[in-house]
Amino acid sequence: MNTPRRRRARTSYARLVLLLATVFAWPAARVQAAAVPLTQSDFALALYASEGNSSLNLSAGTLGGYFGAHRCNCPVTLSPVVQVTTAGQTDIGNSTIAVNFLLGANCQAAATSCASLGQVSFTQSQSAASPTFDSHLVYQAAAGSATVACGGLTAGSTTLWAVLAQDGVALSFELPMDLPIITTTVGAPTAVTALGADKGLLVTWTPPADPSLVAGYQVLCLPRPASASTAGYESCGFDTTVAGTATLLTPADATEVCSGVLSATTTSNRLSGLVNGTTYTVAVIAIDPSGGVSALSPQATAMPQPTMGFYEKYKADGGAATGCAMAPSPHFGRSGGLWIALAVALLIVRGWRRRRWRKAGGIAMALVLASGATAHAQDATEKINDDWAANPSAQRAGLAPDWGFELGVSLYRPAIDSEFGNGLHPYADTFGTSRHLMSEVEFDRYLGHRIGSWGAGLRIGYCKLTGTATYSDGVTPSGDDTSLRLIPFSLSALYRADGLPGLRVVPLIPYAKAGLDAMMWTATRSGDSASHTGVTLGWHLAAGMALGLNSLGLGSVKPGEIAGPGALFFEWDYAAINGLGMSGELHMGDSTWVAGLMFDL
Repeated sequence: MNTPRRRRARTSYARLVLLLATVFAWPAARVQAAAVPLTQSDFALALYASEGNSSLNLSAGTLGGYFGAHRCNCPVTLSPVVQVTTAGQTDIGNSTIAVNFLLGANCQAAATSCASLGQVSFTQSQSAASPTFDSHLVYQAAAGSATVACGGLTAGSTTLWAVLAQDGVALSFELPMDLPIITTTVGAPTAVTALGADKGLLVTWTPPADPSLVAGYQVLCLPRPASASTAGYESCGFDTTVAGTATLLTPADATEVCSGVLSATTTSNRLSGLVNGTTYTVAVIAIDPSGGVSALSPQATAMPQPTMGFYEKYKADGGAATGCAMAPSPHFGRSGGLWIALAVALLIVRGWRRRRWRKAGGIAMALVLASGATAHAQDATEKINDDWAANPSAQRAGLAPDWGFELGVSLYRPAIDSEFGNGLHPYADTFGTSRHLMSEVEFDRYLGHRIGSWGAGLRIGYCKLTGTATYSDGVTPSGDDTSLRLIPFSLSALYRADGLPGLRVVPLIPYAKAGLDAMMWTATRSGDSASHTGVTLGWHLAAGMALGLNSLGLGSVKPGEIAGPGALFFEWDYAAINGLGMSGELHMGDSTWVAGLMFDL
């Protein structure tokens, strides 16, 4: 029964629901009314050019040389895009943004006088396809005429505009992009030279006087290569009737392209895949940002022919060392573990095959084990009682380090030519007589701290020497280069006199090292399909001095420290790395200085 009491209850319930709906809807209405004002920083205007199957973003660096004579003769499809910045993604909220793209001058004030390119609208969650237009419209807008002579352009510019509205209300700003029309063309490279290499040529050139329009280079050659590189320029506008001419170098013939697209800062390139004994004619073209090319550079001729790198010259002079021929690795970092494993394996195999090495190896292993046992026998109490401080009754506040680390450099010159006593010097002929920088790292394990610190150290270094390969006569420089990569391994017994009286306050620590070496070497030559690798064994002696950095105000001398907070070290090394009396080894020894930083670990 619909009693008055029930009717009053339903009426009160309806009023309550209406009141709650009003309360919850009112803040939402206020939030929608108080939308975040949009600014120019919420958007960015971009322009893309469709060139074949790719799309080029015409950034500020590209636009300066894009709209020239080549693009006028070879129009492409352009597409303007309004991009929303990270801040704009938040500020847009639920708004709908409408964009009107215009082309011309002062379109923000007189839109009807400009060319309309199309309109789009988008929201925070929904994008829209951009309009497209022919690049020839840019030249027409800049000239103010529907007729443009691409062969007689006048310098000027026009502007691309993006006029925006938010929810039907025009925003107080526009997004403009200046599109300059240029009349200059990219200049041709000059001073082109060619030098014969093994199945290739080394081509060098000088950039044009104004390199600002250069986006890249490519090298052309005749006779044509067996496999031409892909042209990095557009063929539009070329006289195709000259293509295929056997004696004419021209970018119109893409089969003459002998190099990939080279960067704008490149001034040389080694061509490969050519035939030894054949004379080639080469020229270089510059490529502008629009894909147009310069006039042909001056031409040069040269003949590919066999060359001699360091290893070939060393063997031709009578060198006895032999190396394993291996395929070169372009990324040593990825195969570093393999190289190290190979070096260790060679050391073990070669050493174990000689009885005297088996005996020496057994003695060395016994010494290491004995030292390790002695080190573990020392307990913390013995370390603490080791006197360091000026007051002999004071206990040390810390323990001596168990590990050390060194980072150093040296100037290295392997004694390869010492093998020859007949006036021959293949190393000096290839790499010169100067020393070369070698970087080195060393990890030290301290095994005892009685009257100083005793331990063992493992040092690994790296050095790469580069020189010019010669022709078969061994004298005339070629277009190839040759290199010698050195990776030395050293295992040392070491002593640091950090516990001697008189050195407990002054942070000067003399030290000495002695041990065995293995020098892994790899000789390569550009154009060669294989490298030559070998390992030479030897021994070394070293003496040096470490200066604690605490003397420079970088920290105080703490008990137990050897190189804390760090130390500068300077040492003299004598390395006799000549095979330990074994024949057929590359002499890699040297006497040199090593300097660097030392740390406790």
